[in-house]
Amino acid sequence: MSGLEGVNGTSTGGKTGGEGSKVPKGNYKVVIYDFETTGKSLIDEICHIGCYAQNTSDPKKENGAEEKVDEKDNEMYSQYIMPHRNLSFSARNAYGLVVVSLDYQRMLRDTNTGKLLKTKSEISALKDWMKWLEEVKGDSDGIILVHHAHDQTRDLHVPLLLVSLGRYNLVSQFSNIVKGFCNSVNVISDLGDKSLITSLSLRSLCKTVLKDTSLPTNTAKDRCNRINEILASVSANESLVDKVFPFSKSVDQGQADLRSLETIQKAQYSMRPIFADYFSSGYKLRSQMVGIRRCLAENGMDYDKLVDLDEQDKLASELEKLDLQDQDQKTVMIQTVTSHFKDKAAGPGPQEGEAGDVGQAEDKKDSTKSQQS
Repeated sequence: MSGLEGVNGTSTGGKTGGEGSKVPKGNYKVVIYDFETTGKSLIDEICHIGCYAQNTSDPKKENGAEEKVDEKDNEMYSQYIMPHRNLSFSARNAYGLVVVSLDYQRMLRDTNTGKLLKTKSEISALKDWMKWLEEVKGDSDGIILVHHAHDQTRDLHVPLLLVSLGRYNLVSQFSNIVKGFCNSVNVISDLGDKSLITSLSLRSLCKTVLKDTSLPTNTAKDRCNRINEILASVSANESLVDKVFPFSKSVDQGQADLRSLETIQKAQYSMRPIFADYFSSGYKLRSQMVGIRRCLAENGMDYDKLVDLDEQDKLASELEKLDLQDQDQKTVMIQTVTSHFKDKAAGPGPQEGEAGDVGQAEDKKDSTKSQQS
């Protein structure tokens, strides 16, 4: 998902905190993974899984010399998934994938090559992936999955995966194989040369760390290879597990983060009456309003609470108390919210099932464009 970050999320960066969030000490293997998805919110689906598992077996010794491990001995995994949803406009541009209908059958097509891709259903793909992970795990204590999301406030790798697994009651089986998650951004920030690294985006790291801007990053499989090369460079080819472990969080913590994210998204959806008109505006204004709405939700605000504050004439004063570093952004937030309640009588929040999101609005626009074309 490095090419497309989600619009909703909470920061999960840095080293892990409480005991419940930590991965127990043990003998682990590292698998680098990435996804391609239909969009950028929890209602979206995974449509491609890519993985890189470094060969951690001891090289055979012959005549006292270690045998060099060939690159082909490292294991790669790639599987496309047929989603129920169509890819959003931004997802199609980022990943070069589109859902097409041929003879009343939905298929996934690579827009760069024009080829139809071999896909599996979501449940078949997840079970197949878990089987592969179990083989990689071998006799170790488990696997730590590593992904790359340079904008950690919008990182949906772990939540989206847990939502997919939860649809088929596979979380328990999955947690027997995978013991933790890690965002490689934290490792690179800690170990990388800060005088050279100007940005943590994958393309920028290819330039500053790998010194090669021609390396492919189009597919999830390609991005996994690049992440591995970057991590190997910043860790000076030392044990990757030792470098990743301090920044890993447990599956239980991932589930706790998911519940928190679901609460925040529900609050965001409830505030659609305030922000709906801005979602059809230009990119700059729309992005600003998405950020303001997210800030309100992360500070415990939803539509009903805003209504109560307005009825008590405390709305502006309570909004002023919110912690927002950009004062201009705070001013816009206060003006936007208070003007909504001044312009119309405060009514009940949207009913369940009526809440939408920016991503959903984009999907509707995309389908209209597709029909017209």
